[in-house]
Amino acid sequence: MKISRMVLLAALVLSACGSGSGTEPANPSASGAAGFPVVVTHAYGETTVPAKPQRVVALGWNDLAVANALGVGLVGAVKYFDPASANLPYVRTPLTDDVLGLDAAAINVEKVAGYRPDLILATSSNQLNPDTYRLLSQIAPVVAYEKSLYGSTMEDDALLIGRVLGEEAAARALIGTAHAAVEAAKAEIPGMAGKSYLYGQARGEVLPLVVGADNLCTKFMTSLGMKVPDTFANAPASDTLAPGTIGISYERAGELGAADVLFMTFPSAADRQTFEGNALVKKLPVVEQGRYLAMPLPAAQLLQGPNVAGVPWLLDQLKPTLRKL
Repeated sequence: MKISRMVLLAALVLSACGSGSGTEPANPSASGAAGFPVVVTHAYGETTVPAKPQRVVALGWNDLAVANALGVGLVGAVKYFDPASANLPYVRTPLTDDVLGLDAAAINVEKVAGYRPDLILATSSNQLNPDTYRLLSQIAPVVAYEKSLYGSTMEDDALLIGRVLGEEAAARALIGTAHAAVEAAKAEIPGMAGKSYLYGQARGEVLPLVVGADNLCTKFMTSLGMKVPDTFANAPASDTLAPGTIGISYERAGELGAADVLFMTFPSAADRQTFEGNALVKKLPVVEQGRYLAMPLPAAQLLQGPNVAGVPWLLDQLKPTLRKL
């Protein structure tokens, strides 16, 4: 993999917007067999799905994971960036390379058309824009994010995907499974209750930290009973970083010690080496006592923009560190 692609994907890890109000997507029409046609509104307008889709293309990793967990046979989807496997590490049913023929970092409209889809899911595509949406809509109905990328809760996204696929009941069951996994983790690790955490990235000379109350990462960690340290909770976000994210310099690295648990991710091995070799970082109690986790990009990406299908796997990545609370 080229370093430039890895850096791009790592940067996207910290580019999710805050979650919306939690309102559910538009209800499907009562007419038609099995509840179709379904009409939904989203950031780019209104989409009508005339009948239960048979050939679905997923342009975002969350779209892929949820549709796959609902048992939908995807004909086309975005591959993962790991050169060892094009499948997401938490996908329920692995997909073949011919299905995983799309690049999450660049929508190829012609390749999408080649799959002959009757529905295109793009609720988590970071490459969607008005022009691309218009072109894709000439191929098949496109379902985009409701207001903004990662601007809805993972539950609302799952319901939206479930509705347009004709699998709303299965989507609700998937949400229930995710919630049950969270509750089981809280019962297994009661030490999480009321404890603080920080999640961020070491990127060059800047340490971006996700602290916004409306960020999906913050909401997920709050569901586990944890919180951002009080010293960071009301920190003003920088306009140069992602929404809900602040940036501190290495001179302020000692402030990371306010967290009971520290999760960090890195665009490159050099960034990790710089962070872990920093004198202030080495002295942090959270590091010395083993409550620091260097997160691989798959887990970091999922923590930043969770989907209900990946929650059990994500918790498995976090538990070894959380058990040390």
